[in-house]
Amino acid sequence: MKKSIWIAWKDVKIRITDRKGFMLLILMPLILTCILGAALGSVVDGGSRIDDIKVGYIQSDQSDATNMFTKDVLKKMKSIKATKAGSEDKMKKLIDEKKIDVGIVIPNHWEAGKTSAVVYAAPDQTLKSSIIETAASSFIEQYKAVKEAASASMDYISKTEAVQQGKLDPAQFAEKLAKTLEKETGDKLTIAEKSVGSKAVTSFQYYSAAMLCMFMLFHITVGAKSFLQEKDTETLARMLMTPAQKSVILFGKWLGTYLFAIIQFFIFLIVTINVFGVDWGGNLLFVSVLGLSYAAAVSGISMLLASCISDMKSADSIGGFGIQLLAVLGGSMLPLYQFLDVLQSVSKAVPNRWALDGFLSLMEGGGWADLQKPVLLFAAIGLCSLVIGIRRLHTR
Repeated sequence: MKKSIWIAWKDVKIRITDRKGFMLLILMPLILTCILGAALGSVVDGGSRIDDIKVGYIQSDQSDATNMFTKDVLKKMKSIKATKAGSEDKMKKLIDEKKIDVGIVIPNHWEAGKTSAVVYAAPDQTLKSSIIETAASSFIEQYKAVKEAASASMDYISKTEAVQQGKLDPAQFAEKLAKTLEKETGDKLTIAEKSVGSKAVTSFQYYSAAMLCMFMLFHITVGAKSFLQEKDTETLARMLMTPAQKSVILFGKWLGTYLFAIIQFFIFLIVTINVFGVDWGGNLLFVSVLGLSYAAAVSGISMLLASCISDMKSADSIGGFGIQLLAVLGGSMLPLYQFLDVLQSVSKAVPNRWALDGFLSLMEGGGWADLQKPVLLFAAIGLCSLVIGIRRLHTR
């Protein structure tokens, strides 16, 4: 074990003193996080922080549905600040002046379902407008469903013998039915204010996690290239001539990659917290566990890659195109929710997607329950890749 640690520490010192490698794996992700977090904030946040949506509304009539929507939905949701606008022209002016984010016009006889509410928003407020549009359509559909259920029930009751013989008062029954429906569906008639977690993720948070996941992937080729370099310079051959077993030497090469990945992870974590003020979640222990398990998986894959390639040219090609492809599919370039359904499914096959989901879940207020699957997956990937890689290298 001491020999493995010595080999690992030797590799770490070489990588730390490599200025080009240090720039790529330590400084570059921090620089890109700063640039992308600031420049693409509207893509992630959508100009639409869910805890601050300013809505202007026009109420065309005083129907029960309209009054219920404005009073029980728009004015009671903590994430919405609703104000009444006098006309559509005034509403559009308020949007242009950035005094409101979204405008909604509720038409006459909305509950009849013949006309839909109209939502206005600036081009950079698409997510906020989608939230309000979804809230309006969900509300009116549930309102109509409850109203139709009550009407059908009353039609049926009015034809029963109990009503015709005067044993049942339709008015009392209608009152009880209304109270029952209100009790059973009251929560559904107002739009529940929920997100994936208890917090909304900002652009800086998203791209901090995305860049970390992307640049930790480079350890796949860094570890493999380190092995190939020592093979080309015959350093590996000299180590194999020592009394140390092959498995000890190969484990030391894996450990060196793993230690440098850990160093990268904690430097990035400390800088983003103290310089950019990024909130990684309430429990940094969970963040560390996820990062350490992801580093183990990446380091294991590096040994598997080293066992499959025999020249530096192949490693460079994989480090260029392959890593970028994984980064795109994993959501490091564009937010995952903007992917097509097909790409959403494909992205679940890459490890950095699981790491990014885990970090975002913690940022949203999640806990250990959200990490069990990715941590176990990374442990399995790291162990299996390491065992297969060492076995293949041992026989070469």
